Amino acid sequence: MDDTTGSKTPASHKPGGSGFWFMNHLANPFVRMVLRSPFHRMFSGSLALITYRGRKSGKEYTIPVQYVQAGETVYIVPGVAEQKTWWRNLRGGTPVRLVLRGQNVSGVAQVLQGEGDKTAIAEALVPYFHGFPAAARSQHLHPAPSGSYNPDDLGRIAASMVMVRVTLG
Repeated sequence: MDDTTGSKTPASHKPGGSGFWFMNHLANPFVRMVLRSPFHRMFSGSLALITYRGRKSGKEYTIPVQYVQAGETVYIVPGVAEQKTWWRNLRGGTPVRLVLRGQNVSGVAQVLQGEGDKTAIAEALVPYFHGFPAAARSQHLHPAPSGSYNPDDLGRIAASMVMVRVTLG
């Protein structure tokens, strides 16, 4: 935990922190540029661009996100979701555009959150954790030799997380 706020997020990654400024003003614009270029393969296996409209402002936003794709579905887990606002604009089935492995695609995004969506999140965590094993380890989750995860562990993790599911098409 940092300081006395009880937060586990380093101060540098909070809005107003130096890490937050670095990501929003230097890293994200660079990643956006690369993902839109012929050199997208450097990042596009795990990073995509998502474009959405703000619910209140109507303004269009494009941000890089880490994703995993399973068939015609893309799963995105917002890092430190409680401190991010972008995903809140996607509640209720929102049209989005993605730049996915150099291709422009459209879909409908839906926010999955907490206990009410626990089963759907737990199912989506399987391909997500296979794509990002470090994310599983950060949750103290390790696959069985068969590659499967304990369903109770997945449910426990899913109950407290936010995930964005984009159905392509």
